[in-house]
Amino acid sequence: MSMKEAMEKIREKHGVEIVGKHTCEDCGKEFDLARRKNTETNPSYTCPYCLIDSEDNKVRETFSVMMEKQKLIDPDRISHIPMDIRNKTFDDYMPTTDLQRKAKDIAIKFANDDIEESSLVFQGDTGIGKSHLSKCIRDSFRNRIKSVVFIDSPELMNRIKNSFGYKDSGKVQENLLRTIANADLLILDDIGAEYVKPDANGYESWAADIIFQIVNSRLGKQNIYTTNYTSKDLNKKYGMLSKRIISRMMNKAKVIKVDGDDQRLKGFD
Repeated sequence: MSMKEAMEKIREKHGVEIVGKHTCEDCGKEFDLARRKNTETNPSYTCPYCLIDSEDNKVRETFSVMMEKQKLIDPDRISHIPMDIRNKTFDDYMPTTDLQRKAKDIAIKFANDDIEESSLVFQGDTGIGKSHLSKCIRDSFRNRIKSVVFIDSPELMNRIKNSFGYKDSGKVQENLLRTIANADLLILDDIGAEYVKPDANGYESWAADIIFQIVNSRLGKQNIYTTNYTSKDLNKKYGMLSKRIISRMMNKAKVIKVDGDDQRLKGFD
């Protein structure tokens, strides 16, 4: 049976008749105009060739998205949460200063999507709860089935450096940064605490380049950045890229200065 005969049988089975020909204005191909037999309804002018192309494009786009997702690493595999805060909750955070009370209040609002800004920047000395509050926000996002990467800057740099020398080191770094870029929430902890050998000008340019790639890829997304450094310190550390790094960190961000004593040293004389 020829294709023409097969099509005629299908039309006969479904009570469809050909009432003319039409040339598609988009692709220029001619196709049959069909309608139900014994009716006065207008035939469909939808081009079957364009319809097939449209469906093919949707399939290709879906496949492309699936392939891109396969390149991503599970955010939990990247994340590195310090042992001392892994089981901490908002209830465990006991503010001792006005700034700490304010920081906790803002963190809870951010965790509940009850804040205008899309990012938070926690700034203050070590051991005063910046990571603790960030981890609690992470838990809230995870409970809502959102992907979160929580990693501190030194650990991130170490992971990238440890991949050097391997055959696929470039792909490892690319997939790592792509996963960070695609997370619903990024928590980049302890920015500035990483140490990379300075260049001839005394700047840690390699670390600065990695951090710039990250903060640039996170524009318009939800982020939490924590640091012990002032903007002046970061300028000194990262050199030429420092202004761009700080600018992107501050994009639609609320800065939260936190003070107080180092809780890790409590009881140590």
